Amino acid sequence: MPSALDNFHVPEKHRHKTAMGFVVESLREGILSGAISEGTPLRQEELALKFGVSRMPIRDAIRQLEAEGLIIYEAHKGASVAIMTIADIAEIYDMRIMAECTALDFGFDHIKCDLTFLHETVKKMEKLNDPHRLSELIEKFHFMLYAKAERPRLLALIKSLNDSVARHLRFLLTDLNYYRQSQLDFEDILSACARGDRVAAQNCLASHLSRGRDCIVTRLETQRDQSLSPHETA
Repeated sequence: MPSALDNFHVPEKHRHKTAMGFVVESLREGILSGAISEGTPLRQEELALKFGVSRMPIRDAIRQLEAEGLIIYEAHKGASVAIMTIADIAEIYDMRIMAECTALDFGFDHIKCDLTFLHETVKKMEKLNDPHRLSELIEKFHFMLYAKAERPRLLALIKSLNDSVARHLRFLLTDLNYYRQSQLDFEDILSACARGDRVAAQNCLASHLSRGRDCIVTRLETQRDQSLSPHETA
């Protein structure tokens, strides 16, 4: 019988980890890349067979990814990949704006020593057109921007929020206009940091994140309207 997981191929690169780590990393990657679609049921027996492990690490991995917001568990239905609503996206981005601007503020006085590396990271983006690689560099840029904050719990929260919307961000990076605007945003943030203008840097960061939120919301609203239109005209 065909399964929703048939198109998901377990990556070998994580097999050196513990059984739970192998499953967590592989499922997270599959969900964030879109290889495992939103709403896909995640049955322990099927996953154990696919990964070649017992059900215990599968169960523990599902709990971990549930805590990260990538999986939901419902009584009598079991686990499935979380479906992000438009309201969810907007809320997560609003939380990102608050958390990331706060992290930038905490580390701002010590950020100048990392500016050269941050500029080099932006330059590397100019030579790429692979959305997956671009998303990796953008994530790297953001976390280097906050590295001096020295607030591990805050940075863990930021990573969790970022992971929750990563699959949608990759679609945005196929839009050349959004990608180029993001590069300009990054340069504006770094220019403000170089000038020592804390408020301008935070405002530039907030504007960049707000633009990402609005682009994703617009895309999802368009998809929703297109899916509804055949029923409306029937």
